[in-house]
Amino acid sequence: MEAKTKRAAKPRGRTESEVLDRLSAGLSEEEIQRVLAGALSTLGREGVERLAGKLGPDTGSALRRALRSADKKSPPLPGSAKVLQEWERAWGDWNGRISEACDEEGEYVIHEYHWEQPYFDPLSVTGDMEPIAGRMSKLLPRVFDEDLDSDFSFADAVAESVDEIASSLPDWMSPFDGESFGLGPKATGCLIEWERRTAQREGKTAFDLIDKLRGLEASNHGLALDEKAVAAFVRGLAREAKREVLEGIRRNRGEDRWKRVLDSAHSNWFRIYKDLCRGQDRSGYLETCRARIGQDWSLASPVVNELARKKAHEDVFQVCAEAATSFLSLRDGTKWDPRESLLAPHGGGPTDEEPDDRFKQLLEAWMRAATALGREDSAEAIRLQSALLSSWRNWDKALAAFGRVPSPRFDAMRDRLFDEWRALVAQRSVDRFDLDRDRFAPFQEPRAGRSWVHDLADAARQGDGGAAEFHEKIRRWLKEAGSTRESLHRALNDLARLSLDLESGAWLKPVSPSLALVLGYGWTKDGSLLASRRGWLSRLGAAALIPELVAFWKRNLPRFVPDPGSACSDYKRCADWLCALSEIDSDACGRLLGEWAAVHWRRKNLWRAIREKGLAVPELRGRAK
Repeated sequence: MEAKTKRAAKPRGRTESEVLDRLSAGLSEEEIQRVLAGALSTLGREGVERLAGKLGPDTGSALRRALRSADKKSPPLPGSAKVLQEWERAWGDWNGRISEACDEEGEYVIHEYHWEQPYFDPLSVTGDMEPIAGRMSKLLPRVFDEDLDSDFSFADAVAESVDEIASSLPDWMSPFDGESFGLGPKATGCLIEWERRTAQREGKTAFDLIDKLRGLEASNHGLALDEKAVAAFVRGLAREAKREVLEGIRRNRGEDRWKRVLDSAHSNWFRIYKDLCRGQDRSGYLETCRARIGQDWSLASPVVNELARKKAHEDVFQVCAEAATSFLSLRDGTKWDPRESLLAPHGGGPTDEEPDDRFKQLLEAWMRAATALGREDSAEAIRLQSALLSSWRNWDKALAAFGRVPSPRFDAMRDRLFDEWRALVAQRSVDRFDLDRDRFAPFQEPRAGRSWVHDLADAARQGDGGAAEFHEKIRRWLKEAGSTRESLHRALNDLARLSLDLESGAWLKPVSPSLALVLGYGWTKDGSLLASRRGWLSRLGAAALIPELVAFWKRNLPRFVPDPGSACSDYKRCADWLCALSEIDSDACGRLLGEWAAVHWRRKNLWRAIREKGLAVPELRGRAK
């Protein structure tokens, strides 16, 4: 960004020009600098004063300061001309980055694969602008206070930068559709500071400044100011200025630039408005939170606390119900009923992450309100949901929570939620990379049919006395799984999980290290769920089933080896399974290799993968040997 106003340089005499021309023609820049330093050192104080007098007040003062501080460690305070030079240099670097961002073949346009369209990367532009903005921030007070760039507007400069990028890149690239061009905290800080000083000079209010910042974003598609920088500035305003901002936003909340952001609970401007209300208008703050719970469940916390303080139990019950529905992201008027469906799978991440403490506190407030209202079925359901939210992966704690539900009054509710919990732990137990389809395929919904994990959960609910029945169910399940090739492949993840869980898989490696490797691929780590399954398998004596599992794999492993004809050019999985088969049943492996040699002898990569596993390759036809 070129500075709009240049400081007038004092005209040099003809003699000065001639001297400079001669020096430039005869000496290098380094030699000229040495000549300058030597001349100044020989002038003495009186000579320096005479020279400074000829240079004009600004340059003369800067020269005196520089020479006075020559023996000091701290650098001299730069003169106005030096400040302006560095300011213009910083804007030159800023413009250079913007120019690069405007080039559809530049460094900010990413083309990852030749078959994909390139895309614009505004985050990298933002990152590269931050060091430049850091330099500007040190110069800005001097540039503004000394009026070194009188016609300049930081807001206009930002708008021009965004417009240049948007108008230069092709329309099909849609540069700001996926990711906004966000100013970083330093660049946003420079913008705020310049416009603050401008507003102060022009006698405008704090709201005028905030309104200008919001208008800048609204009128420039793709522009986003740094949220934390704007919020920190508003928090730092004096009380009276905060009041001006709050009243100004309320006066203008019907304007499109404000309506859009205030209607969204996740916008930075809504959070700023909410915080202003909290500090100055408690009732308005609670009303603001109450109106947006459907978008952000956490806004229910201050509302519930206030209602609980007033012992408004019915209102607490309703607000908590609304917050739970929002937490689950239910739409179309659907309301969540804690007596009907399980909350647990939505409480944390895919492994051992803890649920949000704020939501657990809302559940406790909901339970207390239900108890106060005499709604015992809801209170018991919420108590159970709250316990499972934190502990559903730990089977002992989950079963203890189910056991605390009063019987027989709430048997139907408890059994309904137990069925969902059992389906949940079963599906999460076999969530892993789909080896048959070579893709990650976690089950988002409870799977149809039963697996051994369902039976294990039922046996755990009965206690140690359910061992014999559980063993029998496992035997029946293995028989059903091996009935057809299709049923085998459907049960692969369940079979792998059982093989790896029995004695923590220690039995499997001596039988077939390669099978242990294949079955162990692609699992997510979920420590609590893993420990619970293995603990209950041990308590129920399931290790007694290992000989039957060895026989199952020996009998059915040939049907798991992928067909090379459907493996395209990647035969690693074929070789992995074949190696496992050779370790469990070498004769079956030899027969299969013979069949492949007759049909797939042209597949050089297949036989290369098999040789790399150390397997003996049969005689092949043609040149594939």
